[in-house]
Amino acid sequence: MANFSDSKFERPWPSQALESVCACPYCGGAGKTLAYQDVQDWSFGCAAGRWNYWACDACGALYLDPRPTPATMGNAYGSYYTHADAAKLDFPAALKQRLKNEYFSVLFGSPVTPRFGLHNWTAPLVKLLGQWVTEPFGMRQIVELPRGFLIDVGCGNGNTLKLARQLGWRTLGIELDAAAVEVARAQGLEVIQGSYEELAHYEEKATCIICSHVLEHVYYPLQLLKMLLRSLAPGGVLLLSAPNAASYVRDHYGENWRGLEAPRHLAIPDAGWLMAWLGKQGFDCTQVPSHDRVMMVESERIKRRGLVTAAFDVKAARDLARIKKSPSLRTQDIVQIVCKVST
Repeated sequence: MANFSDSKFERPWPSQALESVCACPYCGGAGKTLAYQDVQDWSFGCAAGRWNYWACDACGALYLDPRPTPATMGNAYGSYYTHADAAKLDFPAALKQRLKNEYFSVLFGSPVTPRFGLHNWTAPLVKLLGQWVTEPFGMRQIVELPRGFLIDVGCGNGNTLKLARQLGWRTLGIELDAAAVEVARAQGLEVIQGSYEELAHYEEKATCIICSHVLEHVYYPLQLLKMLLRSLAPGGVLLLSAPNAASYVRDHYGENWRGLEAPRHLAIPDAGWLMAWLGKQGFDCTQVPSHDRVMMVESERIKRRGLVTAAFDVKAARDLARIKKSPSLRTQDIVQIVCKVST
């Protein structure tokens, strides 16, 4: 069975390429408790080092200390998933994607391509796919909101941008990773290579901003949050998602929780704290339930140190999901928030 035992990720991260973290990146609190020690990159096996995660005593966030310096952080993204070219899927994956898009096209009444373009009479049959297809967070909003200017911060290879453009949005992506930018631009998408600080050029300009699984990757998440909110036009909507430090899946898997992803996940917020902070900034926030089965499957793979998921990982995750009661929004595995200016 393939595993990480002989992986190059066993080498240490250079000590001169580390920096200490004196306070919580979210609330600024100095009190902390060691949560996990010697965590490795069991998610992708492409980053060196062993890492310690600390729990903030004040806000409940998890964060790395020490962490890679900004100048060396790129070494942790050598074979990251955002490099994948969605246009070059193998045949089974391409077929699966077309089936999903057929379902979404029927569900939302808007064409999502590539699809098969089945006749209208097949719609009741296509809807049966709903028991196997998970609706991505944010898709419903970009389908239903009035079209305008959409910015995807941390757009990766541009999959969401491409969908939004198909639905009639004027789109812009911001992405730090050069390889991911190249893939996105190859699809004809407008993408700026740079950090979230590029948002400074778009204050009060965006009708909708997507920031999906970016918050946990940045050195100054509070600064990112403030810039996201300032970039919203009057009546604009922010679609924000990140792993949840208070996750019930984390409670079960501990150091094997897929949400850690050391060392790329620098600081993971607590859902309750994040909702409260956004509310204090004058925004109405609605938390959307997350679909946690995939994270459970990946956590099962990590627990056995596997390189790829197997059928028994899926079965174990399915069994766990049956045992676990429906969690509260406070303990969902992923915090997913629709954020609007209070009226």
